[in-house]
Amino acid sequence: MTVSDENMDYLNIDALLDDAAHDPAVKPNETFMARVLDDALAQQPMPHLAPPSFWQQITTMFGGWQGMGGLVAATCAGFWIGISPPEGLPTQFDTFLNIETSVSFLDDENEGGALFGFGWNMEEG
Repeated sequence: MTVSDENMDYLNIDALLDDAAHDPAVKPNETFMARVLDDALAQQPMPHLAPPSFWQQITTMFGGWQGMGGLVAATCAGFWIGISPPEGLPTQFDTFLNIETSVSFLDDENEGGALFGFGWNMEEG
């Protein structure tokens, strides 16, 4: 049976739907709703988690990006000190070749020496 839009009484349909929403006899029982939900969950695909990538595993192993940032900073500082060590430290090349180096705190080049260049000789006493 088809009804044209001109003959349809919209107010009557709204009243019928309102009555059906508030009628307890029309509501489905709990067991029926549980079966519907079980069937719906059975039809849904389960999410497949991708395994973590190699870099994600390494980052997690070192404590996340904060740990990796600390390692990068320490690596840069070590590389810098390794290439341009302070004058008081022997270089790795000298240590590898078994060359003895001596460090003197009282250089003859400076007037007061390297130790006294910072004013450490001026103590109150």
